[in-house]
Amino acid sequence: MIISTLDSELLMKCIRAVEGRHTTKFDEIQVLKRKISLAWKVKPQDVPRNIVTMNSFVELKRNNTNTTFSIKLVFPEFENIKENRISILSALGAAIISEKVGTEVVYRTWKNENHIIITDVIFQPEANGNYYVDKQDYGYL
Repeated sequence: MIISTLDSELLMKCIRAVEGRHTTKFDEIQVLKRKISLAWKVKPQDVPRNIVTMNSFVELKRNNTNTTFSIKLVFPEFENIKENRISILSALGAAIISEKVGTEVVYRTWKNENHIIITDVIFQPEANGNYYVDKQDYGYL
């Protein structure tokens, strides 16, 4: 697993800001903390193009049905399911961050266990030269 130093910093600040307020997100927060602690941290410009980062557009394939769908991985305040913007604090978001194309990830929802394969990183900010974030967009920075 690889994560940019910027994503690592922003995600830890996000986690600290929501811990205690989102008791329903406890499992996702724990998964995310573990992934961040275990991931190889690199400068944003050194993140390979096939790695899922924050604000990436990602194509996923459900393993059991072979159907594909695309999402954008976003911070919680920008989540909008109807627009396929999935929060990093969702089970799916926490499962795919820092993973690479071709990886099968498993995540649990209240209904069942889901198996998906990351088939493409359609757009990754770092691959397009976006190595910074406008801190006004994020209230917890």
